Amino acid sequence: MGQQIQREAISRYAYLFVALLAIIQSTLIVLSTDSSFSFIYNLSAPYTYLPFMVAIFVPSAVSYLITNAKSAIFYTNILIIAVLTVWITLWDAKNLELSYSQPQFTAFATLIVLFFFLLPWLQTRQLVGRWHIDYSHLLDFYIKNTLLMIIATVIGGLLVILLYLASFLFTIVNLSTLSQLIDNNFTLYSGFTLGFNIGLVFLRSIFEFRFSQFIHYIARFFLIILHLIAAIFVGGFLFSFVMKLSILEVGASAILWFLALNIILINLTYGNGHHQYQRVTWLNTLTLSSIILLNFFSLFSLYGILVRVNQYSWSVSRLYAFSIALFFTVIIFAYSFAIIRRRTLWAKSLGTINKVGIVGLMAAILMINSPIADFNRITANSILASIENGKIDVNPRLAFALKELGPKGQQAIERLKLNPNYTALLYTDIDIGNEKMSKSPKEAIIIAKNSAELPESWWSQTRESSCINNYHPPHCLGFMADINQDGQNEVIICRASPKSDSLACTIWQYQITDWKFIDHQISHYDSVAQRDNAWDKLLNGQFKLVPKEWLQVVPEQ
Repeated sequence: MGQQIQREAISRYAYLFVALLAIIQSTLIVLSTDSSFSFIYNLSAPYTYLPFMVAIFVPSAVSYLITNAKSAIFYTNILIIAVLTVWITLWDAKNLELSYSQPQFTAFATLIVLFFFLLPWLQTRQLVGRWHIDYSHLLDFYIKNTLLMIIATVIGGLLVILLYLASFLFTIVNLSTLSQLIDNNFTLYSGFTLGFNIGLVFLRSIFEFRFSQFIHYIARFFLIILHLIAAIFVGGFLFSFVMKLSILEVGASAILWFLALNIILINLTYGNGHHQYQRVTWLNTLTLSSIILLNFFSLFSLYGILVRVNQYSWSVSRLYAFSIALFFTVIIFAYSFAIIRRRTLWAKSLGTINKVGIVGLMAAILMINSPIADFNRITANSILASIENGKIDVNPRLAFALKELGPKGQQAIERLKLNPNYTALLYTDIDIGNEKMSKSPKEAIIIAKNSAELPESWWSQTRESSCINNYHPPHCLGFMADINQDGQNEVIICRASPKSDSLACTIWQYQITDWKFIDHQISHYDSVAQRDNAWDKLLNGQFKLVPKEWLQVVPEQ
């Protein structure tokens, strides 16, 4: 496996620096997860999640990298982390207003993968002072970072559990003020961030596991099992081909997981290839043959993805799967070429192959999150081409899928609307499984005349699901009015079902940090026609406020 994982010399001042940063981190997390934060500071959609993402990744990267708070290389590395976090978050969040999905999930996953591969390069550069890095150092840091992250997360989680326990115990002995002080979001988040970050720095300073041989033997054992599975699979494929039996399903995703496991175990077994492990001849032959055999799996996964693309079109998920499959194909082909060229000495090429592959992977991630290889643009263009070729039907399901692509998808919808036939098909009611195709709240709720626009903070946390997810969604309208005459407008949402003779309205009031449901009012009419007349008046902003005739029943305290 090469170099052993050694302790890192960390300055005592680094702990104070990390502790202060952990407090700032918890403060930003609490503020950014509070729905009133974006409302008060009027943050637009692309910037809503930026403070949260910066708070998650930048301080955590500091805890992985800091050795001396005076190091120029350290601050350069943190600047790289911060710039990448802002870049990926803003690129992914720019579709928020047009998409039904939550963009921070994709950005979060992308940044985790990117920093998993990038951090060891930055750590090794701090260690050796140059970019010319030995692969054994990188591999050691990949293992070390993963283990320390797990242990530090446990430390932070245990600290939160202790805070919960303390809060409960203090309540028992009537220390309610102290209990409430502990049992609040800021204290709990601070407990976790302090435990995680300080624990991570402390573990780095004492961490010295010499277990490369142990990992090698475990990886080698499972690698042999994977080789046997590969041989049996290919044998079954050849049998099915000769006997002209149909293959039930290509299963590209399962094959990609299989390839990923093989590549991981190959690297854990051979490291940078400088240490040659002695094996019996037949086992060595099986290993080398099985690695070459992996080319079949990589090509098979590409074939499975392209079959789906040919049947329908590209989608964002298929583009990601194809990119991963293509990456695996290149890596495995490079392994195979090294085996054919250098035979038993092939593993000495592993370090070079893997370093080039990791750099290429990080570059690909950055290109995907840029206009160079915008998956949303590629998918939208592919869908339009498939519609022209008759591969895809135009229906509301398609409109929903296109809106998930953000501005590029909206542009595709506008192009489809140029055809009157497509316009009608896009908005025909259909059922998807057991759920009717839903609109976004802003599409479903009509704003009454002469009313102020509903606040963005209300839209972001709306619970008016009946307006968007029903077999027979009602007509919905919204307006602002000061219902309780306190000088502050409330949000009123009224619904009218097509065959009902009643109007139902819900009232929402902004209280400190959140919109709270206050009241539910129902007005009944003698006929649907009378109800429709009342509906039209509400649409035109014609209403009055009258005291309720009935008092509200409240249980005694």
